[in-house]
Amino acid sequence: MQYKNPILRGMRPDPSIVHVGKYYYMVNSTFEYYPGITLARSTDLLNWESLPGIAKKHSQADLTKSKSNEGIFAVCIRYHNNKFYVITTNFAEFKTFIITGSLTADGNIIWDNQRININVNGIDPDIFFDGDHTYVQYTGYLESGKKALQQVEIELPSGRILDGPKILTYGTGGRDVEGPHIIKKSDYYYLLAAEGGTGLGHMITIFRSKNIWGPFENCPDNPIFTNRDRADEPLQNIGHGDLFQDESKNWWLVCLGTRPANINFKTFTNTGRETLLYPVVWNGDWPVVNNGIPTETVDMSEFPEHAKALKSQNMIDFTDTFKDEFLNPEWISLRNSLDNRLTIKADNLTLTGSDLTLSDIDTPSFLGLRQTEPDETFKIELDADNCQLTDGQIGVAVTIDSTHFASLMIKKNKNGHFDLIKAVRVFDLVVEKKIAEINDLPKEFSIINHPSNKEFLIQTADGKDLGFKIAAMHFSNEAISALNTGDMLGIYALGTDSKLSIKKARRFPIDKEEN
Repeated sequence: MQYKNPILRGMRPDPSIVHVGKYYYMVNSTFEYYPGITLARSTDLLNWESLPGIAKKHSQADLTKSKSNEGIFAVCIRYHNNKFYVITTNFAEFKTFIITGSLTADGNIIWDNQRININVNGIDPDIFFDGDHTYVQYTGYLESGKKALQQVEIELPSGRILDGPKILTYGTGGRDVEGPHIIKKSDYYYLLAAEGGTGLGHMITIFRSKNIWGPFENCPDNPIFTNRDRADEPLQNIGHGDLFQDESKNWWLVCLGTRPANINFKTFTNTGRETLLYPVVWNGDWPVVNNGIPTETVDMSEFPEHAKALKSQNMIDFTDTFKDEFLNPEWISLRNSLDNRLTIKADNLTLTGSDLTLSDIDTPSFLGLRQTEPDETFKIELDADNCQLTDGQIGVAVTIDSTHFASLMIKKNKNGHFDLIKAVRVFDLVVEKKIAEINDLPKEFSIINHPSNKEFLIQTADGKDLGFKIAAMHFSNEAISALNTGDMLGIYALGTDSKLSIKKARRFPIDKEEN
């Protein structure tokens, strides 16, 4: 048996997993995107169902002033005494906090509206329960300017610090020691960490101690998992892992990685950091992850007991025809809810426009999906009868941050026809120009993603394709010098008197036939 990584594709960084009942529950970081903290569940570790995001209320996490690549940082999920605990940092508020959840009979989770604040000076928190004690590990910012993994003991449910902070380790010497997770196995507390920065030097390291407060000894085989010296591997930037056990007590590692494209001897990434899964065995006192190599294809022939937890991996396209009254949890917005601008009824979705743009640190009328493949199409079918255009614009857009985005928009002109507008921002270069005039609203909008370029198209009523192409590297992690997020493909409405109505939205690989 084999399976392919990533198991969750598109921007799904900092994965953390807990096994409760028949489900595995996974959380991921979301940064400036709303709802904060993605949640998914699976019965077989390979096929995941998206559940509604966790942080929807400002009392849980206020993302409204989150700059690009800020917001919800690393997330950890744990289960203790019949409660879920999700701990994270909202960098926009610089607050570390816990959100508590309760399991329902159908395997969903109801999350508390109020959070538990933890007064620590750092990010990337982990929560660990040991008997009657609750500990929080995190990346602490020291007065010297250095980082170290630190720990406090807290009181639940107040969050009050009972002991600490105390430094557990400075790491092995790699920059930016981050992403701590503690597990207990046999007589040891194992401390997992990420080092080297979220880039080509990223790596997973591990330490152990017989005392929760340390001292922690360095694994002689550190780093235990990295591709920093394997430039030919298709997966790179491997780091930020979480160890967990399946139903049969086999050990696994979930971590993040990227799939960079190599175009004309330049490497860049549009899908962001994604979620990877690997089998783990213990060699004496230390874990060995997938024979030490982060591969894209995982051969399970050497891990027959692990393989029993898996089923056939299905790569499912995303199609939304808006049959349900609730928005599919795959859709995301920027910094806040679009509920007062969204209507779902009679098999269509209508988005009311706003004067806010993708440049604004605010909530423009943009509703997006993660780009999940280097070669992928995002397509919407317009419901022209329910669209509205006076002075506004409607169309589709790609964004990776507030200074790198592109859109193809329709604007009504003085002749009663429609102008097709190309709008691009790449850092401080802004281009907006008319590229065509059409008589009627188009049937479809498409964004066709390739490793080297992105093509924006409309299909007119008479079947003609019009649009433009632009280099994909402008919307890459390398272009913005940050790996936190990835490309988002979505619908976009500008102007408060504009309404964009669609009957159908699809995201699918280019080499797959359309239905």
